Amino acid sequence: MNQCPDGAVPFYFSHRPRFADRLSLPAVPSSVSLSRDFTRLALAKWPARLIEDDALLVVSELVTNAVLATPDDLGLVTVRLLGLRTGLVVEVGDGSPKEPVPTEPDEYSEGGRGLLLVRELAARWGSCALPDGKVVWAEIAVQGNPSRQRLDGRAETTWPLALRTPLSLPSSSPPAYLDAPNLMERQG
Repeated sequence: MNQCPDGAVPFYFSHRPRFADRLSLPAVPSSVSLSRDFTRLALAKWPARLIEDDALLVVSELVTNAVLATPDDLGLVTVRLLGLRTGLVVEVGDGSPKEPVPTEPDEYSEGGRGLLLVRELAARWGSCALPDGKVVWAEIAVQGNPSRQRLDGRAETTWPLALRTPLSLPSSSPPAYLDAPNLMERQG
């Protein structure tokens, strides 16, 4: 896991996203299924179905952890999806300052495997502390991943978005998110 030192930002802040979507939800258990629906729709729109199964599982696990970690019944969980040239970044923000720590559950534990799954599915993952909580992120890489098999048995080795036209952003200035040290900051 990569933790952001004070003032540092995650690796993907230096990348220009091809696509981006964001959703804020109440920190309640039903938000997990809503975040999966949101992710499924975003990946279909982009289109990026190649990584859908992994993305849905990562989103489910990170949102479940965020809902459980949010100390306030009125708190929000924010999900942001960034389509980069090399993969998808899933960000989940919550109101807890507590950093995520993977556990090693025993065979009888009913929970505690979420971050282990994220660690296995993500090319890299980490967290960043925010003034009013944290963001946990995971990158699902697809470029050159020979382990991805198509239904006809051939390996998928390219990011489906590489064939599409990039997101049109004003070229006169960098995207606003590059200047923002805190993406998940609540706007008053």
